Amino acid sequence: MNKINIFIVEDNAIFRMTLKADIEITFANKPIIVTLFETGETCMEKFKEIKPQIVILDYHLNGSNPNAADGIKILDLIKRENPETNVIMLTSDDSTEIALKSFHHGAYDYVVKTETKFRKINYSVFNLFTMMEAKKETKRYKYMVVSLFVFVSLLVGGLSALQIFSPSILR
Repeated sequence: MNKINIFIVEDNAIFRMTLKADIEITFANKPIIVTLFETGETCMEKFKEIKPQIVILDYHLNGSNPNAADGIKILDLIKRENPETNVIMLTSDDSTEIALKSFHHGAYDYVVKTETKFRKINYSVFNLFTMMEAKKETKRYKYMVVSLFVFVSLLVGGLSALQIFSPSILR
């Protein structure tokens, strides 16, 4: 089974490590690799190499480094590099404007850092796992249907050719 890469980009070290531990415990039965980053810039260096399926991205990334790019800028870079990556935006601001801005730039979900933040993040990650599994199943069924169609077409074509060139064989 392929590993699911999850990047957490958060400038608060304690929150970053706690979120990683919570996700790994909650999804212990899933083949996940959780990688931590303090800045969006360090995330993007590794992003080009790994292209994770999920990124959990803090909106404000300049708490420990005032020159760090903000979450929206990193979200734009992620979507430019790989539009298939699902981004969950985190923020301590309960702002409709920030939420709309996040969705407008391609975020999958938006979670405010309240007392239920870990539950909400895990719920969002669970929904992403469900969606990824559904896409995989859809692709598998599509290949099965195409294969069956090709087989039937070859069978009908072969029987038609036999009837045209050797009608006595089919009698």
